[in-house]
Amino acid sequence: MHIRLLDWAPSPFCMKVRAILNYKGIAFERVPVLGPSLMELLRRSNIRKVPALDIDGRLIVDSTDIAYEIERLFPEPAIVPPDTHLRGLSHAIEDWSDEALYFLGLYFQWLEPRGRPMIHKAFGVTPLGIGARLFYQRRIAAQVRGQGTGRKSAAQVAADLRRELIALCAILGDKPFLLGESPLLCDFAINAQLVYMSRPPGSAEILREFVALTAYMERMKQLRPHVQAAA
Repeated sequence: MHIRLLDWAPSPFCMKVRAILNYKGIAFERVPVLGPSLMELLRRSNIRKVPALDIDGRLIVDSTDIAYEIERLFPEPAIVPPDTHLRGLSHAIEDWSDEALYFLGLYFQWLEPRGRPMIHKAFGVTPLGIGARLFYQRRIAAQVRGQGTGRKSAAQVAADLRRELIALCAILGDKPFLLGESPLLCDFAINAQLVYMSRPPGSAEILREFVALTAYMERMKQLRPHVQAAA
């Protein structure tokens, strides 16, 4: 089985997929999307975003869809629990991560002035990189404003982030992972957003206030790849 990940390294959704693949011990090829593979993505996908996972020529787009397909093909170690209650909680937390925490991360990375220099560095100085940066700057600013976060003051956004992180600490409690002893899909989603927010200065300052989350991120970082059985 040949697996290729069309990837944009800084993306939290790409981080989520890479972490799942690594945790399950799955060999895959990383293909940076900012290059020739961009045309492949535009040609093959109506959604036209990364992560996109090519499995023997079959393209899957959207990090959640990718995660469930990986789980179907490589069920060990499980990241989707058999217990329906836990599965529902994991889904709700993952959705919260992808649809709420994500926009806070975007604000501190793309709109908050201290985060902007990182954007220039990530896209580089090639004509393709500059063009992509200008396109996404306009697009993401409109998305964050349309979602509502971009209409708030900096103090309000900081308060929103603290409230979200307080809630996350309450869910985590004294457990090693969000819902128990083993990481689930929700952990990979949440951790990717936390890693994303640990980089821009504004959100990083707030995140450092939460020692329990720093320890949680370290546990996620230390996960060892599962050894896949030979076919």
